[in-house]
Amino acid sequence: MGRRRKRKDEYGIFEFSEYGAAPSQKKKKKARKGSLVKMLAVLILLAGIAYGAAYGVKYSMRARGIVLYENGDFEAAVPLFEEALKPEIPFLDGFDNDVRYYLADCYTALGEYGDACFMYSQIGLWSEGKEEEAGRKKKLAYGLLLFTGREYREALPILLEAYESGYGDLVLYVGNCYGQLGDMENMQLYYNVYLQEHPMNGFMNAQYAAISLDEDKLEEAERYIADGSGMEDSNSKELLFDEIVYYEKKKDFNTAYEKAKQFVETYPGDPDGKNEYDLLYTRQTISE
Repeated sequence: MGRRRKRKDEYGIFEFSEYGAAPSQKKKKKARKGSLVKMLAVLILLAGIAYGAAYGVKYSMRARGIVLYENGDFEAAVPLFEEALKPEIPFLDGFDNDVRYYLADCYTALGEYGDACFMYSQIGLWSEGKEEEAGRKKKLAYGLLLFTGREYREALPILLEAYESGYGDLVLYVGNCYGQLGDMENMQLYYNVYLQEHPMNGFMNAQYAAISLDEDKLEEAERYIADGSGMEDSNSKELLFDEIVYYEKKKDFNTAYEKAKQFVETYPGDPDGKNEYDLLYTRQTISE
């Protein structure tokens, strides 16, 4: 039982030994509390290290992405911003929203309007004015998404509103929407606005060539196609499609077919080009 024999007393009789004194409950609790505090301190330290490392990764990716973004290299910036969002750590909502804003801008610049709309929609409470600006940009990205999907009637009011609120670069999109909807007067009006500040380019030649073809002015269309093809900004896709229509209207179906074949090989996802190819394949075969 833990007894110790003690020496005999002066009469030769053994003294009764006492039990060893048990540790006090207070000391036990104090020791246990000290261990818990140390363990908690270690956990906090480890969490702090992990938090700092994750933040360091996020900050580094964002900083590198911004440099590329400001230099106009949006394609290279995208994976860095995407990486900056991956370490999800608490208390950095504002930081993550800032990254999402840059990333959404990159998507818009690259023509990935669906991804841009989604990313803008992920931006939550941030700082004063930023949510409103993100909302406007999301609406613009949606308008451009409609435009690329050939939903011109739905895209026009969105793009027109954005143009009138200061997005001057949208003037050609607005003009094109009017043209696609058959409003040639307004189309010409917005194209003229563009030409007041810009020289004639490949895009404009492609647009005017399409108008001339609609009006069966083949010589005029041929001139626009030739002028546009010789420019640095040749807008080759639209001009190539204009060439298909031009040779088709001249009833030169073999040449039109060759142009259509070139078009679908270069732009396999374009439904209009595929329709022209399918139609001209039959005519080209018959004419031979």
